[in-house]
Amino acid sequence: MNLHLNQMKTVLFIMVFAGMASLYFASCTNDDTVIDTPTISGQNLESIPVTTPPVIDGTIDAIWADAPKLEFSTVVPEVTGDIFRGYTGNIIPSVTLRSAYDESNIYFLAEWADPTQSLARQPWYFNPTSKLWVQEKGTYDFDAATNGGSTRVPFYEDKVAMLWNINNSVSGWNSGTCYKSCHTGLPAADGSSRHYTNYPTEKIDMWHWKSVRGGVNAGYQIHDQFQDNTYPNGRKGDVGGTDVYYSNTQKLNNGTADINVPKYVIPNPGANYYWILESQFAAGGVAKLVTAVDANGVLTLSDGTTIDPNTDVEFQRKGAGLGTKAVAGVVLKDGGYGGSQGDISCRSNYTGTGWVLEISRALTTADNTYDIDFASLSDQYFGFAVFENAQIAHSIKSNLLLKFKK
Repeated sequence: MNLHLNQMKTVLFIMVFAGMASLYFASCTNDDTVIDTPTISGQNLESIPVTTPPVIDGTIDAIWADAPKLEFSTVVPEVTGDIFRGYTGNIIPSVTLRSAYDESNIYFLAEWADPTQSLARQPWYFNPTSKLWVQEKGTYDFDAATNGGSTRVPFYEDKVAMLWNINNSVSGWNSGTCYKSCHTGLPAADGSSRHYTNYPTEKIDMWHWKSVRGGVNAGYQIHDQFQDNTYPNGRKGDVGGTDVYYSNTQKLNNGTADINVPKYVIPNPGANYYWILESQFAAGGVAKLVTAVDANGVLTLSDGTTIDPNTDVEFQRKGAGLGTKAVAGVVLKDGGYGGSQGDISCRSNYTGTGWVLEISRALTTADNTYDIDFASLSDQYFGFAVFENAQIAHSIKSNLLLKFKK
């Protein structure tokens, strides 16, 4: 990782990989320091040519049997600040990548171990003591009085990301990959740890699979993003595109103050629900607009009915979990990501012990500024990260190399 002078402290950590006999060292350094990243055995991912493409449906076609597997594990590094707190050192013990390509597209098959399918992304619950509607956090809660252990686990979604060097623009990319844009030790007001490139000419293509936001629903897409030199946060959706979601929140006056409440609810979902589709609050849909809230937290809905979460405890927390009527934290737009943000198609499947994710993208997209071009079939170094029920903290594998079998 290459850091701006005087902005960062050097971070050195040891990444321990399950089942591996060796250690991999990576460090955060200043711009004038040479990164010495040892070559990791088994870092090459060979993409094979195919005439019949895999069906992108989240199941493993027979065609994948001919594609060599790249197997590795990932670990959450230690960084300054509390942004990774509760996750540091967590290992994903098994990640497998395979790749194929044809004259038009490149395909990837990713499999990784995950004991829990995390889809409850910051849902709403009702607190009967405060009489307020509150969203669960996407990070761990800790005992603030004693700076002790976790008091509540995060409520977020499973994600993965891949980072690619656009037009070989990032200096030193091949020796650092994702660490070249990773900056830690930033002021807390700037996010403590952020991704942005070191020079205005440098751009990174970021493929961000978000299970709740388009990964298992809506348009079945990976969010096509990029990173540039913008401080403190250089990560953005591709220019000219549109996002797939917005937060399910609004402010209403309860007679005393303006408070946050859900914007839409499904009054009687029957079971936990983790998102609301725009099509569900069309005329006659199961989702209803919240039009009012009173001092006791009772909601009035667009059809004139009310929800009293004081008596219906399924809107409240249940120990470490939630009631079945906990309100979804996000609304998903119909049609998925728009424009260049929707360039990458995918389908996924949770097996009970982990995820299977199939990916398809054109070798060359219409966006020659913010997308990597694979048409030359030249070697491409990349980084891979797993976000296990994590908003920000991710386990990392850097310095992977995509090679095309001709």
